Amino acid sequence: MPDNLRNSIWYGSKSSKEEIEELKQLLLKISTEKDCILVINELLKVGDFSAKGLLIQLLNSSEEENVLNLGVRLFCSILTHEDLLETGNFEFLSNASEDTISTFASCAIDTMSYNVIPLLLVLLEDWEDTNIEVEIRNTLEIYLNYTKDIGENASVEEIGQLYNNLLKSIDDSLYYYFSEPSFPGALAKELIQASVASMNQSRPLGRDLIPTLLSIWSGVKCPVEYNTVINDEKFKQLLNYVEDLSEMDWKSGGKYFYGHLLNS
Repeated sequence: MPDNLRNSIWYGSKSSKEEIEELKQLLLKISTEKDCILVINELLKVGDFSAKGLLIQLLNSSEEENVLNLGVRLFCSILTHEDLLETGNFEFLSNASEDTISTFASCAIDTMSYNVIPLLLVLLEDWEDTNIEVEIRNTLEIYLNYTKDIGENASVEEIGQLYNNLLKSIDDSLYYYFSEPSFPGALAKELIQASVASMNQSRPLGRDLIPTLLSIWSGVKCPVEYNTVINDEKFKQLLNYVEDLSEMDWKSGGKYFYGHLLNS
């Protein structure tokens, strides 16, 4: 798997129309799972979500860790509320390795859907008393903020009950980021504030999720990342980036992939 995808905050730049047509033809001749996931990635970025079905098939059949890693990340970025209700979409989790479960646990944040909680609770029960338990609980905390009410060692049943109560107060048609309807403007504001602190204190930005989400939602790579130490030039680039994002059409509570609004 190319390092620029494995270690990047996004899925790379979009291919041209000509390149996409070539890739569609290539898809019929592909013989390796690695090539298949790379073509799926390119198709999804230009809004060809017919490739989602092929992605699900690949996830449920592949045993290659690199393919599964990218596939899980992609799927969490593009799936909808309804996709999370189809149990057949997640057969790969039943016999997955620790690495794949870890990837799903961390990328479940990117689904931005409370429909992911039942899956996480099943995994929490299956992976109790392992290193993965911590990752699953961290993601559940982001969605549910449960530790303040029932403690950090709350049981699956206790977390599940809190989740059921929370469902009464959320709009299940919206996508959420840290308990609030998702909106790039809110994330951009937080990123600017963190960048000012980084610049004033000459320390790394220390934010990884926001640059990733803004890049994936917009299809335009954020100019700052977790380890970036913000200087005047980087701050100017960030302000220009945020201005460019502000000129795009956004719907509060919507979910986007490379500028494409995903259906519910």
